[in-house]
Amino acid sequence: MVVDIHIKGVADADAAIIKQLADVKGMTRNKYLARLIHQHARDYYVEGELNDLSELARQSSVVIQRNTDVINAMLDSLGIERE
Repeated sequence: MVVDIHIKGVADADAAIIKQLADVKGMTRNKYLARLIHQHARDYYVEGELNDLSELARQSSVVIQRNTDVINAMLDSLGIERE
């Protein structure tokens, strides 16, 4: 399902820039704006997911470092050399 959105009060200079950018991409102004709106909406949800993944990566790094420290301590106590 798609919805028509009509925007009033866009400055002439802004409309000209939008038209120019759309032309460069070989798109109509409407199609170009629809793509921008979609990207903005998608990024809203993706940003939250990226923040969650970033935190997960940070926590994983801490766990890996702690595990490495424990394994190294075990190797040292057993007299096994590390490479």
